[in-house]
Amino acid sequence: MNNLSVRKINELSKKKKKGFTLVELIIVIAIIAILAAIALPKFGEIRENANVKTDIANAKAIQTAVATKSADGATGYAPSTADVNVTAANLASIIDGGLPVPKSKQALAAAAANRIFTAVVQPDGDVIVSAGGLQVLPQVAHDDNNPYSAS
Repeated sequence: MNNLSVRKINELSKKKKKGFTLVELIIVIAIIAILAAIALPKFGEIRENANVKTDIANAKAIQTAVATKSADGATGYAPSTADVNVTAANLASIIDGGLPVPKSKQALAAAAANRIFTAVVQPDGDVIVSAGGLQVLPQVAHDDNNPYSAS
């Protein structure tokens, strides 16, 4: 008889432990909420850094293409006594076989005109690439208002 009561107690205790209690579920949800609160701000920062790096990579491609045209002495790209502004139409003709010039990812909220890359060939042959009025390449010293500035 003692064996029978032990078996009944075991069966009852097994039935009680099939699911999670409300307290256990609330604790798990609280832990997930804390982890999400810590992680979500980092995702925004990572996304912004990726946009800046994409813009810098695009600016390097533009800078290389314009510098190559300038070194070849192509009309409209060769350094002169004054800065030579390279228009978006000219950039499109020399980048990747005429594909459209990429737009700045960093300035997504800005008007379309502020998202266009521009290039300037200086008299000494250096090429300055800007996007949305901010100098992308060569990178300037640390500036809080310019996300492309060197850290």
